[in-house]
Amino acid sequence: MAVMMKAAVLTGPNEITVKTVPVPEMKTGDIKIKVSACGVCGSDIHMWKTGKGWNPNHKGDFWMGHEFCGVVTDAGTSGFKPGERVVFWANLYCGQCDMCRSGQEHLCLDVNGTNYIGFVCNGAYAEQFVGKAFNAYRLPDSVSDVDAALIDPLMVTYHAVLRSGLKLHDKVLVVGDGIIGLMIASLAKRAGASVVALSKINDRRLYKAKEIGDIDLYFDGNDPERAQMMQKASGGGFDIAFEVVGASSALSTCIDGVKAGGKVVMIGNSIEPTVAFELNRAVLHEITLIGSVSCTEKEFRETIDLIAKKTIKPERYVTDIVGLDDLQKSFERLVSPTDPALKIVVKP
Repeated sequence: MAVMMKAAVLTGPNEITVKTVPVPEMKTGDIKIKVSACGVCGSDIHMWKTGKGWNPNHKGDFWMGHEFCGVVTDAGTSGFKPGERVVFWANLYCGQCDMCRSGQEHLCLDVNGTNYIGFVCNGAYAEQFVGKAFNAYRLPDSVSDVDAALIDPLMVTYHAVLRSGLKLHDKVLVVGDGIIGLMIASLAKRAGASVVALSKINDRRLYKAKEIGDIDLYFDGNDPERAQMMQKASGGGFDIAFEVVGASSALSTCIDGVKAGGKVVMIGNSIEPTVAFELNRAVLHEITLIGSVSCTEKEFRETIDLIAKKTIKPERYVTDIVGLDDLQKSFERLVSPTDPALKIVVKP
């Protein structure tokens, strides 16, 4: 008789239903964990809205959740031991292709930007998770379960800041006030930025940004005079702008705010495949556009270390901790134009 567990199943557009489902069977190379915590990601919201994951060939119930940690209950043939705390990197990279062998596992040819736990296969919005030990990493005692549930957004942030080439005294503009935007502000400050500014389109999450205290200037992204205001406040433009929304208006704000010869790092994913922007300004002012996605395997390990050494404290960004039964309501809150929730973590 199959062992059962609770899981928050994606049952349709904008619909999550908690169901009792079989615990996945272990295969060679797998370990089983009891899930301790799992972060709710903006990518999950996209799937929630469409009512399906990214794998058209997936059979049976599907549940999301890729920002997670847990306690090993069955180590299989791995080097882990029952009772050890682990975090999973959701990137299902092959480890063999040219990109993986060059240390760019996030650009693995097999992954192709889509092959992740909780996207193409069942994730950790459940009481238990079974997956390859290859993707699991031991957690230091100094990293809490909630901290570990935010390793994924922090690794994205860390990689983006490294991609930017940020130098001491650079002036930084962040466009977007979600979890990634606020984490970029924090890491930019710690990397030596002299000024960190935030452009946002409403104030619903501003309280958290001000509570954390890493942002020096705030701009209204809807202000028709935003370009002049940003250029004046920064003394001729920001050295680096980070686009963390994935929208034409956000990219335009970055190009408006950055100086001639500056850089725009693009992190936000767009639902639409094309996004319009001011090509002439980018060309005539020699603005460098840099794409940034996920992180390397080395950077994933370094992200864990950043938290373990208290360089950054992810728990500060969490506004709510909920159970599986509250997950549907949590998604509704995160898409609300008025709810102040910034980051929600699930403890099954």
